[in-house]
Amino acid sequence: MNYRILIVDDEKNMCRSLEILLSTEGYKTTSCENATSALKVLEKEDFDLVITDLTMPGMSGMELLKKIKELHGSTQVIMMTAYSTVQSAIEAIKIGAYDYLIKPFSDDDILMSVKKALEVAELRNENVVLKELLENKEKRIVYVTKSSGMKKIMFMIEKSAPTPSNILITGESGSGKEVLAKLIHQKGPWADKRFFAINCASIPENLLESELFGHEKGAFTGALKTKKGKFELAPEGIIFLDEIAEMPLPLQAKLLRVIENKKFERLGGVEEISFSSRIVAATNKNLKELVKEGKFRDDLFYRLNVVNINIPPLRERKEDLDELIDVFLNTKSMELGIKQKQLSTEARTRLMSYNYPGNIRELSNIIESSLIISKTNTIKAEDLALPKQEINSELNGSQKIELENGYKKIQDIFNGLEESLIKEALNTHKDMPNEDIAKLLGTTRRVLESRIKAYNIKK
Repeated sequence: MNYRILIVDDEKNMCRSLEILLSTEGYKTTSCENATSALKVLEKEDFDLVITDLTMPGMSGMELLKKIKELHGSTQVIMMTAYSTVQSAIEAIKIGAYDYLIKPFSDDDILMSVKKALEVAELRNENVVLKELLENKEKRIVYVTKSSGMKKIMFMIEKSAPTPSNILITGESGSGKEVLAKLIHQKGPWADKRFFAINCASIPENLLESELFGHEKGAFTGALKTKKGKFELAPEGIIFLDEIAEMPLPLQAKLLRVIENKKFERLGGVEEISFSSRIVAATNKNLKELVKEGKFRDDLFYRLNVVNINIPPLRERKEDLDELIDVFLNTKSMELGIKQKQLSTEARTRLMSYNYPGNIRELSNIIESSLIISKTNTIKAEDLALPKQEINSELNGSQKIELENGYKKIQDIFNGLEESLIKEALNTHKDMPNEDIAKLLGTTRRVLESRIKAYNIKK
């Protein structure tokens, strides 16, 4: 690792000799002749270690130490002085200095102190990552898999998670693509490494490349210091590229080269950086169609689509719905600090019959809202934030139909129920012939196939 060290001393010879010594050991060094200049440099660049003199004109080394610990708590500091007192040494250590050296010191003394200080810095960074990983592991990922479609997905995850192959997750908005990516992370050999999620649509085009690959100081207007990108911060981890279809074509070309060569350069940099991160991408769009339209690179598509996992929309996996409702009632109650509530029979019936155009995300939001709104321990149907016109409840006298265009509205409700019923039957019994499905539904094969064609349903 190329550690960066800042040397601060009003004696030019001391700065120069330390630069030469540390450079020969492979460290990258920068020098400043006073504390004020050092603070300006620290505002623009990150350093792993600062070696500073105690006595300097203007701001003292002790004041500089305090500022560094306020602004850059993880940066290690070694103090140097020709005028040592026990009290100043104790004060420096109390404030946060790693070591306190008396001038003149030997090359071996300073090199040993630098090595030990950087080991402490590295250990603290590892502890931050470990804490982050432990917190993520405590957030148990719940994936309900009663439906045949979800069982197939879990089978694919069990087979693909241990491999280094790239994965493309497809599915409608809100269907749980990021949760699935985290599940792949937890089940793979990268579980003890970092997981970074980047939404390619939410980051401006000119900043997305920097977010992924980092940038060098001065690479563009506003790049006041060197920044590491996610590919550099997650060695051997998982980079989750959400909404990959929104990635600009020029950046698609760079991502392709990175995947092929397993190396990249920071924006504005020339040094090649190796990486071994796994890429999991996701989209709610048809990438094959975008390839035909020239909006997505076909070579990148094939690089990402080594393993394809398509999440069915919630309306096509109704077998999972009952358990999902209970899962969200439990988790959302804990998140909100609310005593767990139960659903009335009518409320559960309505939740079970709704089609969820917003998928699992919408279900989660509806449950959360109902827990807050409900005034008793039982959530009633009126507590559910469901669009009344889209509830697929059975037609009965309790459902109010507006008089104006009433028959058309009834027909729309009937068509919606019929389409939903056929889709559910076809999805649940994929291997069953149409004649048998028709018998199950209480109709004929001819009627069933005519309705499949009318609703443009693909079996």
